[in-house]
This record gives sequence, C-alpha cells and structure tokens, in this order.
Amino acid sequence: MSDAIKVTTVFCRLLLKAFGRINYCKLFRLLINRGMPAFVTRVSLNLYIGNFVRISWCGILFDYFPATNGVKQGGVLSPVLFCVYIDGLLTALASANVGCYIGRNYVGALAYADDLLLTAPSASALRKMLTICDNYASDFYMLFNASKSKCIVIFPSSRACLRL
Repeated sequence: MSDAIKVTTVFCRLLLKAFGRINYCKLFRLLINRGMPAFVTRVSLNLYIGNFVRISWCGILFDYFPATNGVKQGGVLSPVLFCVYIDGLLTALASANVGCYIGRNYVGALAYADDLLLTAPSASALRKMLTICDNYASDFYMLFNASKSKCIVIFPSSRACLRL
C-alpha cells in the first residue's frame, strides 16, 4: 500500500546570518532552564562575558573592544548554543500548524548554523510564519539580515520557479 503524494506550490523564505545577534542573558537563562549544571553555565558565561575582539583590516590592527553579544564565529560550541537559542522559535513555528510537511514530518522550518529556511504551502502561511519569526526575534533581541534573505516560489514540475 503506498501513500498518495500531493505535489503543491511551495513558498520559501531563507533568513540568514543571525549569529551575531544573541543576547547573553537570554542565552544563559535558556541553558539554566534546560538544566545545565551551574558550574558549566558559569564557565561558559565567563568565556563569553570576558571576550574581547580585535579587528584586522588591510593589515591595520584596531584596538581591542568587548564583545557584548553573539556567539563566537568558528567556536566549537557556537552552533550548539545557537540551536538552543532558536529552539523556541522552531517549536513555535511547528506548533502553529503552518508550513510544509513531508508525510507527517514537519519541514516548515529548517535550520543550519545561523540560517533558517521557511517553507509554506501558501503566501498567507508564509506571512504567518514570518510574523512568528518577527515576534520571536523581538523577544530575543535577534535581527535577521534582510539584505541577505531571499524569497522563492517553487511550482509543481509543470511550472517554472519564480524568484521574488
């Protein structure tokens, strides 16, 4: 017995580059709420709070300054910490019952590192998902880079792909 496959138009929005927009207080509160041991939380917090960075551009070294938000680019823990930070967003999107499914599997919000792909069966569903993202971003002090975000519409194979 095979399941019927329904091919439909898919509206996609790719939201990019949110790594540098993480609020430390919110992040470490999330870790504490997940039951991370106090010792590990304190060590991690100290690694981030006492973080100073220096920029080198065209051979010119600028003065050190404190990094007050974001996860360390290239840090081993950075992808994991970012996943913890946006887990609430992914949960909110999945529980809103909008977005695309493959069988019973929700694929309306796919995340990797600091990129997020939203897929929806209609423009109105995609707008609802973007509203959820906007509200979460406001609550968690995140900004998605609008200039690097893309929107595409994928039609069934009988029609072409339209990039917006």
